[in-house]
Amino acid sequence: MEFLTPQNADDIDLIHQILTEDDFKAIKKITRLPSGSRSVAYSADGYIVRFPKVNIIWQTMQREKAVIDMVYPHLIPYFASKIHKIELIDGKYPFSVSQKFYGKICDGRPENEHAVLYQNLSPIQQEKLAQDLAMFFHLMHQIDYSQLNIPEPTEAVDNWDVTTRPDFNYTDTCNALLVQGIDLDSYKIEQMNTVSALCHNDLSGSNMLLNPKKEDVLSGIIDFGNVVIMPKYLDFFPLYKINRKLAVDTLIAYNQLTTSPIVQKQIDFMALAYIGYGLAKSKDITSPYFMRLLRQFLY
Repeated sequence: MEFLTPQNADDIDLIHQILTEDDFKAIKKITRLPSGSRSVAYSADGYIVRFPKVNIIWQTMQREKAVIDMVYPHLIPYFASKIHKIELIDGKYPFSVSQKFYGKICDGRPENEHAVLYQNLSPIQQEKLAQDLAMFFHLMHQIDYSQLNIPEPTEAVDNWDVTTRPDFNYTDTCNALLVQGIDLDSYKIEQMNTVSALCHNDLSGSNMLLNPKKEDVLSGIIDFGNVVIMPKYLDFFPLYKINRKLAVDTLIAYNQLTTSPIVQKQIDFMALAYIGYGLAKSKDITSPYFMRLLRQFLY
């Protein structure tokens, strides 16, 4: 088993050779797509193909397929056409393949052929997106995970609750936020909703595909590799990376669906604790990333 390297990832002839050796002989046009540190992605005619960079990522992709196959029946018919089901090809160079969904990511990078900015969506599109994400969370959180054999994570999964980290210091976090005009204590609530559920855990802008040409703007949800059982309020945090308004609007719509609502201050506190923790750790050099997240609370 081999994995693509920075030296051969742009070798389209190699990618074509790999695909044609694995039952994709009709593939004609292959284009490399923007992708992260974990895999290399390509558009291959009507398919999206992802090559893991190392074996642990391949194991995560195997877990992801198992998770998608388990949760998909619980997400239809509402999301029948919006969940990226994947197949795995275990060859010399292992890869996953899924049908191509038209859509752009929404992770804050400037608008281009692959990306769209949340703030440039129309009010109707923003409202529909929040409603769809609320329904997705609701359906996921309703799944009786005790009846499913959810595989153990092959890697450490993201935990957005920084207050559980050994080096979290509440005083330092509060002080880092007070300097910016935010009183973290004012966001604390007495009774938190700590109900656990099966959560996507990474529904950030790079894991949702948006079609800005349609009112029903959400065209796909991808990357179920971080799905885990955890307190369900944590599922809302990645939306803050897109826009706080989206996180809050999604929560409002979610609370209209669930019998176990979450108070807005609870998710705001979670996000601010994350931001304050990051600012405290980078106090010598103020982090643009954490300041960008914080500005959503200042204006």
